[in-house]
Amino acid sequence: MRLPLLAATTVLSGALAFPAAVPAFADSAPPAAAPTHGAAAHQSGATDHAAWHEALDDLVTAGVPGVIAEVHDAHGTWTGTSGHGDLHHRQLPPADGRFRIGSNTKTFVATTVLQLVAEKKVRLDAPIEHYLPGLVPGGRHITVRQLLSHRSGLFNYTDSLWGGSLEQMYTSRFRTWTPKDLLAEAFRHAPYFAPGTAGHYSNTNYIVLGMLIEKVTGKSAEQEITKRLIKPLGLHHTSFPGSSVRIPGPHAHGYIRMNGPGSPLTDVTEENMSAAWTAGSLISTTHDLNRFFSALIGGKLLPPALLHAMQDVKPLPGQSPYGLGLDRVTNPAYGTAYGHTGGTPGYTTYSYTTADHSRQVTFSLNTMIDSAQIKTAVDKALTTLLSPPAMSH
Repeated sequence: MRLPLLAATTVLSGALAFPAAVPAFADSAPPAAAPTHGAAAHQSGATDHAAWHEALDDLVTAGVPGVIAEVHDAHGTWTGTSGHGDLHHRQLPPADGRFRIGSNTKTFVATTVLQLVAEKKVRLDAPIEHYLPGLVPGGRHITVRQLLSHRSGLFNYTDSLWGGSLEQMYTSRFRTWTPKDLLAEAFRHAPYFAPGTAGHYSNTNYIVLGMLIEKVTGKSAEQEITKRLIKPLGLHHTSFPGSSVRIPGPHAHGYIRMNGPGSPLTDVTEENMSAAWTAGSLISTTHDLNRFFSALIGGKLLPPALLHAMQDVKPLPGQSPYGLGLDRVTNPAYGTAYGHTGGTPGYTTYSYTTADHSRQVTFSLNTMIDSAQIKTAVDKALTTLLSPPAMSH
């Protein structure tokens, strides 16, 4: 879900929206613990990974407590860690640790909806009113495609859910929300624009799409996504938490700075993610996300025409160019890559696959982005990890 403090950046697309109480782009980041490398493994001994290690260390130096990463390419799989996954015990983040993936969940939801399109159970350009009568105000004029691409105009419920306050979000983090609660919050506000006339990233779209999946299949969105994607792909450490506040298995603790850059870090590892549901509640690992996006971009999950529609990105204000549940990043160092990003209180995740399918990259920070220094280090890490490594002589 979207983080408004960095809404104008080009790589932070599709994070959960949380209160904007944290000042954006502070002049300096607080001192960080000295970077500490974790285990790194690669099938090929001919590649120098010093630049990849350095990119992770730079994130810690910029103020991120810890980071884990996995890069998969033709040479094999490299994993790396830096910093701390637990500030109390000063331990490295577990390289195979679980984390909250935020709006990377949206790509799972979009893929499921597009599979239903392929099965002729849903039509992309049909109004949502056809499937969910009376649910969405103006639903006769909002299509499934517009929901997938954030061009419905529906107000983003997370912009107001906690009254713009990180403190209120923190104190209510164990509350259970229903999808109808979330939509009621969205529909208290006027739409941003008439459907299809502009774009605005809105988590509300993906709550509606979760309800669409349930109406069409007769199963919960969690069950349907698990049946179609999580189980067939062998994503053994990917799951919907429901109303559970815990992250199962090994994981780094998640932290936020309640009062902005320089303030103490607050542990928010345990939280009820029902406020995100199909907009951003999944838990996963770097390995599982690389496996999922590799299968998707590699053409194993959708017919070619629907994958092309997913990758047919258009400008979206404050975000990377966005298609149907996918965004696109480009850089001369690696060309073009497709994927998504996600932010929740305590975790920020980036997962991208190059357009030629030669490299999959996922890295997770155990904090939200709250300073220009962290943003700069994230940009460097994404570029460095997606770029072909230097070969040793």
